[in-house]
Amino acid sequence: MVITVQCNAQRWSVLDPHTRSTQMFSSGAAAFDAAVSRASEHHRRTGQHSTVRVEALGTAVDALHFGR
Repeated sequence: MVITVQCNAQRWSVLDPHTRSTQMFSSGAAAFDAAVSRASEHHRRTGQHSTVRVEALGTAVDALHFGR
C-alpha cells in the first residue's frame, strides 16, 4: 500500500488508498507523521509492504518503506 503525502498550493494532505479518504493538515511535518503512522499500522496489522510517498512541486519520492 502506498500512502501519499501531497502538497498542492501550500496545502498538505494525506491520501489513504485503503480508506479512500483525504485528510488535510496544517504542515508537511504533521502530514508526514500521520502518513508514517498509517503505513506502520498497516504493515503491523497485515504484514504487507507499506510505503510513504511525498509529492510536491511536481516531483514524487518514496520516502519510507515498511516491510522491504
